[in-house]
Amino acid sequence: MSENNPFDSIRQISEMWEKGLNGLLFQSVNNNPLIQVTKLGIEANSRYIEMLKRNRELMANYMNLPTKNDVANAVKQTMQAEEKIDILEEQIWNLQDHFTLATQEQNKVLGEILEFTKHIHLEWQKASQELAALSEMKNEFQEMKKLLQKDKKEPVLAAK
Repeated sequence: MSENNPFDSIRQISEMWEKGLNGLLFQSVNNNPLIQVTKLGIEANSRYIEMLKRNRELMANYMNLPTKNDVANAVKQTMQAEEKIDILEEQIWNLQDHFTLATQEQNKVLGEILEFTKHIHLEWQKASQELAALSEMKNEFQEMKKLLQKDKKEPVLAAK
């Protein structure tokens, strides 16, 4: 190493500082009163932070501003609402599918009813035609009976 290099001297000074600080830290870690003072300071600081949080919330409420908790609750409720909407959307799709199937079944049944009604109508027409033919035959039989009764003469017995 050269004697004129400033980086070597800076490195040596840094190493001395590091060793000194490490020694100080090791002494501080084993120092029980320092730990107790640090603990008290942390407790006081945490109480102070809690007081600041409460004051911030009170000021936010007074000025009608949302707090971090309000925003978190709103986000949570929004997520719950979105989940419920997704569930309802899925249920609506299922209902639409069921309605489609029910409509198809109804159309099928109505088609069968129409075919059955047409068949009954045709049978009714046939029965009506047969009834008309039978009525016509009955009328003809009655006319023939009348004709037979008119032309029928009782035989007269001749004496011998």
